[in-house]
Amino acid sequence: MNIPAALSLIFLLAVYACSSPTGTDQVIKKSDAAIVYAKEPVDSANYKHLKYDFYISKNGQLYERKRVLAKDTACHCEFELYYDSTFPIYNGDTTINKPLQSIVDIDSFVWLDSTEYSKDKNNVYYFYGNSDGGIRVIVDKADPATFKRLGEYRWGIDKDHVFYQGEMLKGLNVQKLQVLIPPDTADPFIEYVKDDSLVFYGHQIVAGADAKTFKVVSGEKWAAEDKHYKYETGRRY
Repeated sequence: MNIPAALSLIFLLAVYACSSPTGTDQVIKKSDAAIVYAKEPVDSANYKHLKYDFYISKNGQLYERKRVLAKDTACHCEFELYYDSTFPIYNGDTTINKPLQSIVDIDSFVWLDSTEYSKDKNNVYYFYGNSDGGIRVIVDKADPATFKRLGEYRWGIDKDHVFYQGEMLKGLNVQKLQVLIPPDTADPFIEYVKDDSLVFYGHQIVAGADAKTFKVVSGEKWAAEDKHYKYETGRRY
């Protein structure tokens, strides 16, 4: 058997192994290309889909379906799914898990396209993904009525503030905002923004940067510069 044929056979066997239910578990194929296969819990029939990844149980409780790295070594599926009914509220070192439906207004909830941000009539949320299923948190001081995407998925803006990965850029004047995009590049990611007095790398102020002359560059060993210094990852190069 030649190598391409052997690889094709291995692939077909792997697909068969992941698509065959074991016991009462159901294996489903995900449309997301990054998650090829995910296994539903045995009680998945008890949840009715509402919108996005939100479901309601037979007793009326709201759940969010999440993905975790598969722990079942008997199946070659990459992810397992579970239904989470809690929403973490952080206060310093203390975390309080509240019922999801007491925080999220599912009727007005929308996910902002191609971002980690979502919002309802009461709050703006940011989703931090990880191998344990991720967490959704409330974006402090964000105004849901005016909040929208700013460029790529990590950035957001409302009438008063700019946000990076769910954190507000403190001190930035949104009326003077400039989003700095490297010239002559197809890179869609935004690393630096500024106003008339401050420069930010993500949500961190670039110490000592001259906002008036600060710019991003392409084709250099550093990513940005002003009239005094060169900068890489928000620090002097």
